[in-house]
Amino acid sequence: MFCQNCGTKLNESVSFCEKCGEAVAPLTHEEQPRANGLMGFSSKISDPAYSSYKKKTVAWAFIFSGILAIIAVIAFPIYGNKSGEIEWPDSLFYGIGIGGMFLLIALLQTLKKGLDKTWDGEVIYKDAYTVRERNDNGNLHYHKMYVMKIRKDSGGTKKHKWRDIPGVYDYYNVGDRVRHHKGFSYYEKYDKSHDNQIMCAACMSFLDIDKDICPRCKCPLLKNKV
Repeated sequence: MFCQNCGTKLNESVSFCEKCGEAVAPLTHEEQPRANGLMGFSSKISDPAYSSYKKKTVAWAFIFSGILAIIAVIAFPIYGNKSGEIEWPDSLFYGIGIGGMFLLIALLQTLKKGLDKTWDGEVIYKDAYTVRERNDNGNLHYHKMYVMKIRKDSGGTKKHKWRDIPGVYDYYNVGDRVRHHKGFSYYEKYDKSHDNQIMCAACMSFLDIDKDICPRCKCPLLKNKV
């Protein structure tokens, strides 16, 4: 049995969590297997499907960047010739520079993921607020901002901010124990027993909590065996 507030493993006889003091509500025989299967960080992140997905993601990043680089090398000389604003061979050099920048971005993103590490933490802050901004025409617009902060067990805080679209903001609650898995933009919840949906660690699709495999990317969802 686990504390539904902090995730601490408990003896069956206790009425309160020894760590956080939360009252323990005993589960029925029907609820216990499902709760156990949705508690704890899953080892399924080591499934070969995740390694394959990361390799495909890197490959597609370079393919996409390569296409953009080719377009830049071709488009700048054409534009320079038709507009007369950029003379040859300067237009070609501009195209090569912009194309190289796309490839460099893909390389830096790949290196960043390679240096990434798995770490645990806790959601400590969530807030949603409205900001006012004026566009270039002077018109006033309102935007919704969503902010979430996660405190790492190893020290430091990770801040996430979304504009207008909440992203995964609504999926997490303050106090959730989470794990960031190396190479992914995802936080696995320790306690998923109260959720109706689960997020795929790879493609970040939201799926019914009872599913075991993501139909989009074919990666196993991060749950323990029930």
